[in-house]
Amino acid sequence: MSSTKATKPAKPDNKEARHTIEKKLDLLLVDLKKELGDTKFKNRIRKAAKLLSKGLDKKKKSVVKKKATKKAKPAAAEKTASVTE
Repeated sequence: MSSTKATKPAKPDNKEARHTIEKKLDLLLVDLKKELGDTKFKNRIRKAAKLLSKGLDKKKKSVVKKKATKKAKPAAAEKTASVTE
Protein backbone atom coordinates (compact mmCIF):
# COMPACT_ATOMS: atom_id res chain seq x y z
CA MET A 1 0.00 0.00 0.00
CA SER A 2 1.41 3.26 -1.01
CA SER A 3 0.79 6.47 0.82
CA THR A 4 0.81 9.79 -0.93
CA LYS A 5 2.02 12.89 0.76
CA ALA A 6 0.40 16.14 -0.19
CA THR A 7 3.11 18.57 -1.19
CA LYS A 8 2.75 22.23 -0.50
CA PRO A 9 2.79 24.47 -3.54
CA ALA A 10 6.18 26.11 -3.80
CA LYS A 11 6.37 29.81 -3.14
CA PRO A 12 7.48 31.78 -6.16
CA ASP A 13 10.98 33.12 -5.84
CA ASN A 14 11.59 36.86 -5.76
CA LYS A 15 12.27 37.09 -9.48
CA GLU A 16 8.98 35.43 -10.42
CA ALA A 17 7.10 37.53 -7.89
CA ARG A 18 8.62 40.72 -9.34
CA HIS A 19 7.58 39.71 -12.84
CA THR A 20 4.00 39.05 -11.81
CA ILE A 21 3.85 42.37 -9.93
CA GLU A 22 5.29 44.16 -12.99
CA LYS A 23 2.64 42.63 -15.24
CA LYS A 24 -0.20 43.59 -12.89
CA LEU A 25 1.04 47.16 -12.46
CA ASP A 26 1.53 47.47 -16.21
CA LEU A 27 -2.11 46.54 -16.80
CA LEU A 28 -3.41 48.85 -14.08
CA LEU A 29 -1.46 51.98 -14.96
CA VAL A 30 -2.05 52.30 -18.70
CA ASP A 31 -2.81 56.03 -18.48
CA LEU A 32 0.46 56.71 -16.73
CA LYS A 33 2.29 54.75 -19.40
CA LYS A 34 0.94 57.09 -22.06
CA GLU A 35 2.08 60.17 -20.13
CA LEU A 36 5.59 59.01 -19.16
CA GLY A 37 6.58 57.08 -22.22
CA ASP A 38 7.52 53.44 -22.49
CA THR A 39 11.09 53.41 -21.14
CA LYS A 40 10.51 55.68 -18.12
CA PHE A 41 7.37 53.76 -17.27
CA LYS A 42 9.13 50.38 -17.43
CA ASN A 43 11.97 51.59 -15.23
CA ARG A 44 9.61 52.93 -12.60
CA ILE A 45 7.45 49.82 -12.66
CA ARG A 46 10.55 47.66 -12.26
CA LYS A 47 11.69 49.68 -9.22
CA ALA A 48 8.23 49.59 -7.66
CA ALA A 49 7.93 45.83 -8.16
CA LYS A 50 11.34 45.33 -6.57
CA LEU A 51 10.33 47.32 -3.51
CA LEU A 52 6.97 45.59 -3.19
CA SER A 53 8.43 42.09 -3.48
CA LYS A 54 11.30 42.77 -1.10
CA GLY A 55 9.62 41.43 2.04
CA LEU A 56 7.49 38.65 0.59
CA ASP A 57 9.58 35.67 1.71
CA LYS A 58 10.52 37.00 5.14
CA LYS A 59 8.59 35.94 8.19
CA LYS A 60 7.29 38.58 10.54
CA LYS A 61 9.40 39.09 13.62
CA SER A 62 7.63 39.20 16.93
CA VAL A 63 7.72 42.64 18.44
CA VAL A 64 9.07 42.74 21.96
CA LYS A 65 7.50 45.45 24.08
CA LYS A 66 9.79 47.28 26.45
CA LYS A 67 8.69 47.67 30.02
CA ALA A 68 7.83 51.18 31.06
CA THR A 69 10.46 52.83 33.19
CA LYS A 70 9.50 53.60 36.76
CA LYS A 71 8.71 57.21 37.49
CA ALA A 72 10.54 59.04 40.25
CA LYS A 73 8.80 58.88 43.59
CA PRO A 74 7.05 62.12 44.58
CA ALA A 75 8.72 62.07 48.03
CA ALA A 76 12.16 62.22 46.44
CA ALA A 77 11.06 65.17 44.32
CA GLU A 78 9.88 67.04 47.42
CA LYS A 79 13.23 66.55 49.17
CA THR A 80 15.16 68.03 46.24
CA ALA A 81 12.74 70.96 46.06
CA SER A 82 13.17 71.82 49.74
CA VAL A 83 16.99 71.59 49.51
CA THR A 84 17.12 74.08 46.64
CA GLU A 85 15.04 76.70 48.51
